[in-house]
Amino acid sequence: MRKLALLLALAGFVYAGEGHKHEEEGHGHEEGHKEEIHMTQDHMRELGIKLYTVKKEPSGKALKIPAEVVENPLLNYSIYSPVEGIVRKLYVKEGDYVKGGTPLAEVYSPDLANLIGEVQMAKVRMESAKKVFERDKELYSQKVIQYTRFYNSMVEYERAKGEYEALLGKLKSYGEVKGYNLLIRSPGSGYIVSQRVALGDSVGLDSLLFKVHSHDVLWVYGWAEEGSAREIKHGVRGSVITAEGGLPCSIDYVGHEVDRKTRRVKVRCVAKNRDHILKPGMFVSLHVRTKGKPAILVPKSAVQEIEEEKVVFVRTDDGFEPREIKVLRELDGYYVVLEGLKEGEKVAVSGTVFLKTKLTGVEEGGHAH
Repeated sequence: MRKLALLLALAGFVYAGEGHKHEEEGHGHEEGHKEEIHMTQDHMRELGIKLYTVKKEPSGKALKIPAEVVENPLLNYSIYSPVEGIVRKLYVKEGDYVKGGTPLAEVYSPDLANLIGEVQMAKVRMESAKKVFERDKELYSQKVIQYTRFYNSMVEYERAKGEYEALLGKLKSYGEVKGYNLLIRSPGSGYIVSQRVALGDSVGLDSLLFKVHSHDVLWVYGWAEEGSAREIKHGVRGSVITAEGGLPCSIDYVGHEVDRKTRRVKVRCVAKNRDHILKPGMFVSLHVRTKGKPAILVPKSAVQEIEEEKVVFVRTDDGFEPREIKVLRELDGYYVVLEGLKEGEKVAVSGTVFLKTKLTGVEEGGHAH
């Protein structure tokens, strides 16, 4: 700071000797204003000097973590036959992409055929009992028959109706029936990654027919260094970087133990697989910014090195005040500022080389101005 103060004092002598050419900018001002670079708004506009309003922003670190793309088990489907029977029809094959509800296969089951027959017979009995009940109801209202007969026909109808509804419910529990076959549909969208059956195969309740994997949303597992993992929190946004580009993702899991061999912690990020850029098994890079505490950040373009000290040019009513700042670290094109600036102040982010030259009288190449 002493070096900067001395430099500013010397700069004051330079300005004082510039003559009438710079009388508006140098003469007639009090001693306390010698440190300012006087400049009007119009002059700023001519020089293309732009301002940045200082504000507090999250100062988390930017981490780059090696990672691998894996399947999302929440969107993978193993499809079994719900009945014992014979595969009568196949609608898809391995490698096909299917949407949720797409027909996959039809399975003929003797048990299902018998159940369908029972449902049909129960329906006939119910309809017959209903006719008797409605007839007896009319006769009873005319006092042609006794209540006992009417009551018995009503009970018989309710029994037949209950039997039919129970059998129908049992049939519906199997799923969608097409003729005497059970139609099996995909429970979700994805690729047929495995087909285990062919036409005419005998299948049972433990027979796996297909595996459908959705790649619309995938998991990306990264391995963060032990120290960095402590700063990664649930919900933090990240990016999955591949040779084809990047995709946004969201951290939903941070491991609770350190791998004994690698000394790293497992981190999981969930990514929507736009254009299916990601594929399970790919090695990628996971970029994550930790939240961090709010801090003053200024663009690196706002900072000039003067006598080994970092200086910014703060906008005042009359021009710019050069001010030394102390920085903690760099952060993606910004400096995290510890001292020297406060929220709401405006600093120059372009034309700072000109302002430095104006202040020191020395151009970038070391020549006197």
